[in-house]
Amino acid sequence: MMKREVEIPEQLKHSLFFSEKGRVEWPAEASLSSAPFFIYELSGEGQPWLLEDKGLDMIEREWFRLKAELESKFQRRDRDTQVQMQAAIALFLMKLFWGNGQPVQLTGWDKQVKKLEVQPVNAADRLAFVFHRPYSYHSYRQVRELMIEQDKLLAKKTAMKEKK
Repeated sequence: MMKREVEIPEQLKHSLFFSEKGRVEWPAEASLSSAPFFIYELSGEGQPWLLEDKGLDMIEREWFRLKAELESKFQRRDRDTQVQMQAAIALFLMKLFWGNGQPVQLTGWDKQVKKLEVQPVNAADRLAFVFHRPYSYHSYRQVRELMIEQDKLLAKKTAMKEKK
């Protein structure tokens, strides 16, 4: 079977998630929490950021599983967290952008994040900290807190929408 390669769009080019090649091999079983990350933005198939609940539910299921795995690794002081932390950061970015009805934007992400309507306090600064040391326990804690805060903000946004 021939391997399928996908071109990495300009807005997704970031060294934490993709190599400099500019192309990525498409897996047989694509998932939100395994490489290549941002499968919907990469493939151009489906736009879960437009279907708020569906996209966010998919993220929540993956995060629940991944969070347990990371907690266990950090508790055992297992330093091999690179793959899981990349996934955790990717899931948060999806929740952040999709919760605002947009695909993930990694190129110039700091400026893009500041433009988002629904975001945790100091989200860009906190993400800069995470990107600086992505595999540390402190970064995990930051991502976990960002996830919780974004959940609350999205719930508030939904409640306000229903109230109108």
